[in-house]
Amino acid sequence: MKQKILLSLIALISLVVLSSHDLYIKLKSFYLEPNSETLIYVYNGTFGKSEAILARNRMVDVSLINPGKKKVHPDKSLWFEENNQTVLKITTGKAGTGVLGVSTLPRINEFTAESFISNMKHEGLLDVLEARKKSGEDSNSVRKKYSKHVKAIFQVGNKQTDDYKTVLGYPIEFVPMSNPYTLKVGDDLAMKLLIDGKPAEGEMVYASYNNHFGHNKDGSLRDAYKLLTNSEGIVTVKVRTTGYWYFRSVNLVKSTLKDADYVSISAALTFEVRE
Repeated sequence: MKQKILLSLIALISLVVLSSHDLYIKLKSFYLEPNSETLIYVYNGTFGKSEAILARNRMVDVSLINPGKKKVHPDKSLWFEENNQTVLKITTGKAGTGVLGVSTLPRINEFTAESFISNMKHEGLLDVLEARKKSGEDSNSVRKKYSKHVKAIFQVGNKQTDDYKTVLGYPIEFVPMSNPYTLKVGDDLAMKLLIDGKPAEGEMVYASYNNHFGHNKDGSLRDAYKLLTNSEGIVTVKVRTTGYWYFRSVNLVKSTLKDADYVSISAALTFEVRE
């Protein structure tokens, strides 16, 4: 009996940890040489560490836009796994600004009332917890159907191109309003969030850089910026430092589906600032 209880607790803890994973695309350097091979890493965990392999059969779309070329879907043979990271080998083309996107199939996670609270705190969706408390649902278990949709923008050579504007058509997606590779420290960057291809108003967006991410001891988020999108789906941040940057957002709504109580779609976009 004690063993069964222990196994149940382990399974519950594993579920909470797994469901709390964020998804990012990272490179050792986002600045690449033309016509060269490079590795692109999918981090399934935090911005600083991948804690689990993202199974390739979960990827409903992988899209690569090399500067000046049409969108392609890299062959499955170009993927491999390494140190809890899912890795893609690509060959760059001519100089310009490129894009890689990964979109996952939906999955359903089941939460106890307590583990759902932890999950919502991790994602910064405290308004959901308040709404559940007001409606008297805060003691109910939850089934959440979720999918993740991430992009990286990289720079090949010294020429900037408009490929960064490419919309991949994901359920939720970030699109920069200017080329991130023209940025210098002190500049402003405006970022648009789309949901189903339309500007998403009133959505919470988190943005940060380098080691400025994660959670404080009280569970609050450590992201450098926490902003609501305006009527055009845009947030604007000031570039404070060089290094790796990300924008992320989670849209969670009550579900009308029979197999889920909530539907969650999340987006992240990564790039690098050098000057």
